[in-house]
Parts: sequence; structure tokens; C-alpha cells
Amino acid sequence: MNLAELYKEMGKHSWRILDAIFRNLWDYEYVPIQIISSQARIGEEKARNILRYLSDLRIVQNRQKDYEGSTFTFLGLSLYSLHRLVRSGKVNAIGKLMGEGKESAVFNCYSEKYGECVVKFHKVGHTSFKKVKEKRDYGDLHFSVLAIRSARNEFKALQKLQGLAVPKAYAWEGNAVLMELIDAKELYRVRVENPEDVLEMILEEVAKFYRRGIVHGDLSQYNVLVSEEGIWIIDFPQSVEVGEEGWREILERDVKNIITYFNRAYRIEKDINSAIDRILQE
Repeated sequence: MNLAELYKEMGKHSWRILDAIFRNLWDYEYVPIQIISSQARIGEEKARNILRYLSDLRIVQNRQKDYEGSTFTFLGLSLYSLHRLVRSGKVNAIGKLMGEGKESAVFNCYSEKYGECVVKFHKVGHTSFKKVKEKRDYGDLHFSVLAIRSARNEFKALQKLQGLAVPKAYAWEGNAVLMELIDAKELYRVRVENPEDVLEMILEEVAKFYRRGIVHGDLSQYNVLVSEEGIWIIDFPQSVEVGEEGWREILERDVKNIITYFNRAYRIEKDINSAIDRILQE
């Protein structure tokens, strides 16, 4: 996925087409060509030709069934979200792909305002959104909206946790979250010399998150970063607020996951229930 090269291929009419699709994602699984043409202020036949071109670039997906309409691919939504970050003056250059998984793709980038950063493009929605079916006249809610909600959820959680051991969150647009670059490695990739101290540091952060009203929701060795300077906890799209339905069970699962990892990797014995009680009492 070469976003920089694709970005150069785009002209003003293409961006206007994508603007129109984005504005209507919440109402249509595939946005009708008539709406795209009208809102982009481009003739219908010209809009159709541009959409064919964008489809060839795998930026949009066009559909003829029932009615003629178009929607984003993951690549297209990410490109458009990057465009919004550029347009708002938050990003000035996009770099290489740093990592890609089932739920996100992460690129390094440069911002004149924030310096070297990372931009994370969300692929799928928050777990609780995956079964959501919001009926519309033209079909179910598109995955793009779920990815946008996922990015928004992570950005809001990071904002609430600023000052703690999480990346600084700078901006959110579409399925993209712009955040601080952390120079550290995932916990599962390294062998720490002081595992008892590291586990305690992680649990202390979980307690601080709880006091701010946030539960991570997917805590594991894969989203804890470590370096000589300390630890950071990342990846918050599945976070929930304290008080939401099921938050206590989610907190307990987070604590169990991380303690189980340290027991398996370092043979550290720690009572899960005592750790949870301590978090809730702090």
C-alpha cells in the first residue's frame, strides 16, 4: 500500500468525489452515483468515469446491483483520511509502512507541527460494532463507518489518558489517528531483565487508566511497548469507559491476560483477584 504514490495520482475532481462518498457513508452502504455527482458538482458521466478510474486504483468499489453506487475500499478510506490530515495542516509527509495487522496499518509520517509521528489507519470496527446492523434504504452500514468509529474510540481514549504511559494523540480524521512515535519494542519481542518490576508498572498504569475512567479492553504482550526508559501501552480501539455494560469483566480479562503472560514467560506467580482488587481500590 503505497499511499505517497497514490496521493500523487489524485486530482481535485477525485478528491471531490471522495468527499461526497465520505459525507454519505452513514446513510448508504454504496452511495448512489446521483448523490455523488450532485454533491461533487461534477456531471454524472464524468463522475462515472472518475469512479471507474478510482476503482482501477482500488480506491473505491463500484456496484451496479439494485442501483449504481460506490463506496471506499480500506485503501481508499485510508487515503482519504490522510488527505483530511494533510488538508488540516496536521501531516506534511507520509513515510513507510511500519507494521500491518488484522485491525490496522501503521505508517511513519512527518508533521511540521508535531515532528516525527505515526499515523494508524483502522481496518475494522470496535468488537462491539461487528454485529451491528443498521438498516438503510440502500443496505447495511458499511465497514468504513465501523473503522471510523474504531479510530474515534481510540483517539478519545488516548485524549483522556494523556500524561500517562500512552502515546500522545494529536488528531483524528476518518479511520486515521495521528499520534506520537514511541521508540520501543513490543513486550513479546524482548526478554526484560526485571520482569517483576515491568509487570508492576503495567498494573499501575491499568489502575491509573481506571481512575481516569478507561479500561483498555485488549491488553496483552502485543500492545505493551518497553525500552530502557519505561513502558507504554498502545492500541485502544476496543477500550470502554468505566460504567459501560461489561466493563468489570473486560478489566478482569485484561489483568488476567497480562499476568498469565508473565507467568508463562517468566514464571512469575501473582494472584489475579488480588491484583484486580488493588486496582479497584486505588
